[in-house]
Amino acid sequence: MAGTLPAFRLEDLSGSNPEIKKKPRHSCLVRIYPASASDALRDLHKPRMTIGRDSLCDIELTDDFASRVHAMLEEIGDHWVLTDRGSLNGTFVNDERIEQHSLKPDDQIRIGNHIFKFLSSDQVEIQYHEAVYEMMTIDALTQTYNRRYFEDAFRREVLRAVRHQRPIAVLVIDVDFFKHINDRFGHLVGDEVLRAIGQRFAERTRGDEMLARIGGEEFVTALPEISHENAVKLAEELRASICDRPFVTSRGAVKATVSIGVAHIDGRSAVTSGELMDRADKKLYEAKHAGRNQVKW
Repeated sequence: MAGTLPAFRLEDLSGSNPEIKKKPRHSCLVRIYPASASDALRDLHKPRMTIGRDSLCDIELTDDFASRVHAMLEEIGDHWVLTDRGSLNGTFVNDERIEQHSLKPDDQIRIGNHIFKFLSSDQVEIQYHEAVYEMMTIDALTQTYNRRYFEDAFRREVLRAVRHQRPIAVLVIDVDFFKHINDRFGHLVGDEVLRAIGQRFAERTRGDEMLARIGGEEFVTALPEISHENAVKLAEELRASICDRPFVTSRGAVKATVSIGVAHIDGRSAVTSGELMDRADKKLYEAKHAGRNQVKW
């Protein structure tokens, strides 16, 4: 995720049209992935707008996985309807492929490699700032925390653990041979697999634990107040959750495995978050070189 986020003013919705400035109530799309400091906010200023790779589209996407005219947005009554225009790779709302869908506030739209959040005309400024906060903290593809948020929060967790002499563990997780999945099935399927992996991990993550995607196919989980034994046990459960069940994708079933490195401290010695991550990285490296699809601690 990019670290620089777009500044927001209500007049940004209107461009040069003074009439819109008087009533800034148009619905909008906010591009939350790929995050960018420019052109993130798109005002739905016409009753019918096209989205696609063609330069004549109202919302042009520089994306090889988008069709020339991929989808259409149409204002019908007091709501907006999204319609797929026979695209090759499909149009998705909240990860469900759609032919036509009546949009609700906060719906996520995925077209090719782009993800947008739909903001209704009601309280658009509040919704926009919520979307910006999400861009700052959440990885849009997997809905886990992003690296920027994790590094700051994990640093605080380790400081707290050392200060109060409490245990904490970190698991660094890497998807094995992920490039092979992309090469064989395509990047869109690779994204589907990453999204599903994030969901499986989230199902096994407690409220006081922190799950993040910190690289292309790399995840990390911080586990406060946990014993070494239970940290390793959870790592094995996460590993098994991936290899035991193939992922259902648009190209059929796809198998994947993960390697995991575990680092743990009891809180009685002064250790930084960076040092703890380095320990887990070294164990991940051992797991990779020992044959993958395993846990090292």
